[in-house]
Amino acid sequence: MARAPQTTTVHHLVDKRFVGITPDGLRVAMDGEKAAKTGMGPMQLVLNAVGGCAAYDVVEMLRKRKLEIRDYQVELTGEREDATPAPFTKIVATHVFDVPGLDERTARRFAGMAMTKYCSVAASLRAEIEVEVRLLHDPEGDGAADDA
Repeated sequence: MARAPQTTTVHHLVDKRFVGITPDGLRVAMDGEKAAKTGMGPMQLVLNAVGGCAAYDVVEMLRKRKLEIRDYQVELTGEREDATPAPFTKIVATHVFDVPGLDERTARRFAGMAMTKYCSVAASLRAEIEVEVRLLHDPEGDGAADDA
């Protein structure tokens, strides 16, 4: 059975400024202006959506391992065609962890699964997904995680 459709409404404010509003009232500003921006551009939102979607899944995997997250972020770089439309042709996602007990092999596995198997946003793109991991902690620290 298919999931219920998701909806949002993008409202034009002025010039190249818009606001997206979900049925429950959540808002996101979008801005295509060159100066005095008030929000992200649509393609920046796509990159953030890919990173947020994958990060959600990574955090769930870490939680199931009962690992403490001191710091975790996903740095994303998207390459686009010089055409119209200009879709992402490649996205490099570097997952940066400070999670004691998380070894590099498990970090790579979690980041890879999140980006290529679980993330609905990434699955919605036609871009090649490349996954990178950088650890900010000693992987041999507080009780190394087992491989899942």
